[in-house]
Amino acid sequence: MKSILGYILRNGLRDRLYLGVFIALILSFCLSIFLGSTMLVEQQQSTIAFIAGSSRAILALGMILFVCLSVARSFENKEVEFILSKSISRQQFILAYLAGFFLAALLIFLPLIAAILIITKVEIFGLLIWSATLLSELIIVISFALLAALILKNPLAAIMASLSFYAISRLMGIFVLAIELPESFLFAKNNILAVILKIFSAIFPRLDLFAQSFWLNYPITDFTSLKIIFWQSLAYIPLLIFMSFHDFKKKQF
Repeated sequence: MKSILGYILRNGLRDRLYLGVFIALILSFCLSIFLGSTMLVEQQQSTIAFIAGSSRAILALGMILFVCLSVARSFENKEVEFILSKSISRQQFILAYLAGFFLAALLIFLPLIAAILIITKVEIFGLLIWSATLLSELIIVISFALLAALILKNPLAAIMASLSFYAISRLMGIFVLAIELPESFLFAKNNILAVILKIFSAIFPRLDLFAQSFWLNYPITDFTSLKIIFWQSLAYIPLLIFMSFHDFKKKQF
């Protein structure tokens, strides 16, 4: 297990994951500070919102690319077969890879939180909640990317599937709002599009509720979103891991 964790962390250095994401984060910080300074009101709050939103997207995109490309390279180089030839079960292999990818994300996440604390004035409790929900979001994204990389042998297909999953999950709030609108605004009665949106809202997690920039600027008074986040994390993370177990168990080497 430890050797796999070290291997994945070294892959992050070899693939320039940390360097690339840090450069992207620095650029997003600079752009966010510039855009925030152009606001007529609430410049500090706008800057924090820009930083939080851009950093969140950069972390998710970076981890999706890293997971999908790393898993694809492991299969191509026969590294998976070599690891499985040792005294390790397939379930332990999946858990070790998930832990390694999460540690890689954590190595980027911790400096990000430190930079936010140094550069901006945020609500400390809000920052704790934002950080915890962002970590939960990253675990969901990493778990799905690993599942996609296992099922779809083509890394490009796995990346596209993971990006689509992330984009739809982030837009889920708009889908739910569209369903709740009066039928005359958007849909005819029994329109197939409304049915599709309802299915999406039941299948995909509500990542739009995770890591809300609002929490960094203002005190949290409504904990409804946190309850939804807790239960969705409790449901989706084990489900995605179990699906990875099931798919990987059926693979023949």
